[in-house]
Amino acid sequence: MNNIGIIGNEDRPQVRETLVLLLTKLADRFPGSTIALSEPMAALSDSRDCQVFASHYDLARFSDIIFSIGGDGTMLMASRAIQRANHKAELIGVNVGKLGFLSEHPPEELDQLLEELSGGTLLAEQRLMLHAAVRSERGDSVTINRDNLDLSREGTQQPKVTLDALNEVVVDNYGSTRMLQLEVFVGSALLGIIRADGIMVATPTGSTGYAVSAGGPIVEPTSPVMLITPIAPHSLNVRPIIVSQEATIRIRCASDETSQVLIVADGQEQIIASTPAEIIVQAAPNPLKLLRRRERSYFDLLRTKLFWSADRRDVGRR
Repeated sequence: MNNIGIIGNEDRPQVRETLVLLLTKLADRFPGSTIALSEPMAALSDSRDCQVFASHYDLARFSDIIFSIGGDGTMLMASRAIQRANHKAELIGVNVGKLGFLSEHPPEELDQLLEELSGGTLLAEQRLMLHAAVRSERGDSVTINRDNLDLSREGTQQPKVTLDALNEVVVDNYGSTRMLQLEVFVGSALLGIIRADGIMVATPTGSTGYAVSAGGPIVEPTSPVMLITPIAPHSLNVRPIIVSQEATIRIRCASDETSQVLIVADGQEQIIASTPAEIIVQAAPNPLKLLRRRERSYFDLLRTKLFWSADRRDVGRR
C-alpha cells in the first residue's frame, strides 16, 4: 500500500482531532506510505509531509486506499469520487457523524482498524453502485444544479448528463406540487405507468436510506439486485419491486402538467431536465470496494443503529 488518501467533512466537530490522530497513527503503522489530503482537510492539520489536492478526483486518482472522516454523507461523496476517478481504490469509513451506518468505525477503533488493515484481515465487500444518464426528449440542454464533488460544474448545461450513486438515484418533481406521470421499463418490458410524487432506484446499500423511508424493503448490501421504489404513488396497487443488477431501468417522465423534473444522486448531485425526460439507470461497471472490520455483521448494525426488531420487553436479553 503506497498511497493513502483522506477525505473528510471539515465542518463537523471532532474531524480535526480525528484527522490529527489518524495522521499520527498512519505515520507509525505505514511509515513508507504517502498520505494525501484534500485542501480543506490539509487546513486542519500539519500537512507538510502530505500531498495536498484541490480536487477530490485527483486525490482519489492518486490513492490506493481512502479514509473517509465524517458521516455517511462523506462516505457517499468519497464513493462517487472513487467511481469517477479510480475504481481500484478501497474505502474505509471513520464515523464522527450522527448515525454512522455506512461509515461505521468510531475514532476509538482506529488502533484495531489500522492493525487489521496492516495485517490484511479487514473484510472486503463489493458494493453495487448506480450509473444514470439523463436527457430531455425535447432536445433542451440538461442543467447541473448541484455537484458537491466539482463545484465548477454547477450551473453548466449539457445535452446529456451522467450521475453516479452508491445509495440511490431519485426522480422528483421540480418547481411544482403536482404528481409526475412516470413510464417505467425494465429492459424492453413496460413495468407500469404510474402517477406519484417521484420514484427512486436504489442499491442494496441504499435500501436503508431514503428507500426504506419511502416504504422499500431492507436488502442485505452485497445482494446482486436493484430496488425500484415509487414515492407516494397515487394507487394502493403500486409497490416497490426488486430486479436483477443486470437490468437496465428506463424511466420516462412524460407529464404534461410538469415542465421540469429533478434527478438527484445520493442527495448530492442534482440535475434539472425539461419534460418529457428520459432517465436510464444501470449498475455501474465497477463496484465500490469497501473495507470494514469483521467484528460487526451487517445485522448487528441493523439492530444497534436502526433498532431493527427492537422491543422494550427484550431489553437486556440475549
